[in-house]
Amino acid sequence: MMTSPCPVYLFRSAGFAPSGDTVVSVAPLDCVVAVYGNGGVIGEGGLSSAFGGAAVFKNDASGDCFVGVWGARNASRFRKELRAHMQIAVHKEAPDARLSFWEAEKERPKPVRK
Repeated sequence: MMTSPCPVYLFRSAGFAPSGDTVVSVAPLDCVVAVYGNGGVIGEGGLSSAFGGAAVFKNDASGDCFVGVWGARNASRFRKELRAHMQIAVHKEAPDARLSFWEAEKERPKPVRK
């Protein structure tokens, strides 16, 4: 059985930094929960724990929810970790959703050495 790749969106947004040109990468909530686990308000807790924050985009009409991270390095690591667990398809555009909320911890989590 062939499954379709998880759509991952890569785009720039004005909503995260004063410069207004922040790299953001998001994927559907179910794909993110499959890799990072759930928790939090809608399921973004595992991702937030791994990156020190998470952004949630929601399409109010369809109910589709996308979760991801901001910053070029975080976005790259996010896609790399998703790719290690599943097939992904990168779309260089924003999803059809609005920024619902984002959260950031005061301190970045320490990297885990394997």
